[in-house]
Amino acid sequence: MDKANEIFNEVVADWIGSPPPVYRKLHEAMQNPESSFGDFSNIISADPSLAVRLLRIANSPFYGLSSKVETISHALGIVGIDQLKELALATILVNRFEGIDKDLVNMQSFWMHSIGCGLAARAIAKKMGERHLESYYTASMLHDVGSLIIYKEMPDKSREILTRCKSEGLPLSTVEDEILGFTHADVGAVVFTQWGLPDSLVEAVQYHHRPSEAKGDPLFPTIVHLADIIAYEMKLGTGGEPTIPVLDPAAIQRTTLTRSFLTDIQENVRDQVDDAVGLFFD
Repeated sequence: MDKANEIFNEVVADWIGSPPPVYRKLHEAMQNPESSFGDFSNIISADPSLAVRLLRIANSPFYGLSSKVETISHALGIVGIDQLKELALATILVNRFEGIDKDLVNMQSFWMHSIGCGLAARAIAKKMGERHLESYYTASMLHDVGSLIIYKEMPDKSREILTRCKSEGLPLSTVEDEILGFTHADVGAVVFTQWGLPDSLVEAVQYHHRPSEAKGDPLFPTIVHLADIIAYEMKLGTGGEPTIPVLDPAAIQRTTLTRSFLTDIQENVRDQVDDAVGLFFD
């Protein structure tokens, strides 16, 4: 085993075998064909913080309902079982990364960027007529979680990486690969694969900086890629990049969207971002 693989295994070791308990229970319930709506409701209700956030999401402008959603069962009917596990993971992980040194990452800034990405990706996917919009939202919100794992497991190396990124203006992934032999996208993809997330979401995380290299359909990672750039252009926090990420030349062509439309999305995102952050933070 070379040094890079050894370090990589050390970084992900504490994560690949320990998905959040609520997420694990939801995953198991989804694998059981006899699971009922009530089973999912009971799992969510056992985690008050998650239950509150699910109700917030169901009552948010995302769904535009005229009547208030007051029960978990009703919220599940609105959000849908298929999207529940991914949304649950996003809400859980917001609280999972405690104790990371503040000189490495401002968590409020990090999640502001992540949520801004989610909103932008959702808007792009909707414009393109894609289904399961929450999958695009969730993938974009989670695309930089690998960075948090690296910060938490390797704070000294992280300082070295971030210092060089800032001083030389280099992309985060470039410096990570040179110093560690892998990137935050690699870490996130491996962890999410082990946790049983859909292949499409894993690929979106793995290739959000280079969607043209995706092994499957490049559209999902392309949408996350564009959303990431939009959030940086808007200065909505940061995932650690010193500058706006480089645009994949084929990305806009692949989506058949115009650059002007992608610029127009920014107004929509700016109008929603504060409310969206409120869905995940008390």
